[in-house]
Amino acid sequence: MPWTVLADPAGEPFCVMESREAYRDTGPIAALPLDSADPERDAAFWAAVTGWVPATGTPGLVSLRHPSGVGPLLELCPEPAPKQGKNRLHLDVRAERSDGDPAPRVLDLGARLVEDPDLPWTVWADPSGNEFCILGAR
Repeated sequence: MPWTVLADPAGEPFCVMESREAYRDTGPIAALPLDSADPERDAAFWAAVTGWVPATGTPGLVSLRHPSGVGPLLELCPEPAPKQGKNRLHLDVRAERSDGDPAPRVLDLGARLVEDPDLPWTVWADPSGNEFCILGAR
């Protein structure tokens, strides 16, 4: 794979990507990788939720990017094993305009609500179980 895995001071892993054309305009964060049971299905889900479009990224992965062509890639990676437990990191998405309550739409797209009584916000999971939150419109 075109990256080196390192660990931050707390021991959490992160990857340093090799310099490639696909990452030219990404800025300091080249890609946000998500494990996926079905990368094509999950790419369709995330494209519908975010408005991001297919992009060229790491060969063998399904990648999305903001339609402006700037910023990090969202790369859907075939999961090495079925997801267990919470992700160390999750995505927060924000509507660019108020379209009303997003809950029915994300449910129709295959998301599910994650019950966590310890959190003061609502957590969702994509079709592969990756947690995310929906922030209000600006």
